[in-house]
Amino acid sequence: MPPVMLLALVGAAGFAGYRIVSSLLESSKSSGRNRAKEMRGATSSARDLGKLEWDEDAGVYRPIPKREH
Repeated sequence: MPPVMLLALVGAAGFAGYRIVSSLLESSKSSGRNRAKEMRGATSSARDLGKLEWDEDAGVYRPIPKREH
């Protein structure tokens, strides 16, 4: 009988550990979703920079300066 009780105890401990890990993972996912929503809300919308030209010195595209006539 002791091996059966030991097996039941190990099974109960394993199930409890599974539930704890599962709840921790779920709370981590939800906090990550909340942070992602905050980050999306904090960013500004994209600006229209107009036409771009390649800047060789900097190695990036820059807006073409508007020339006044």
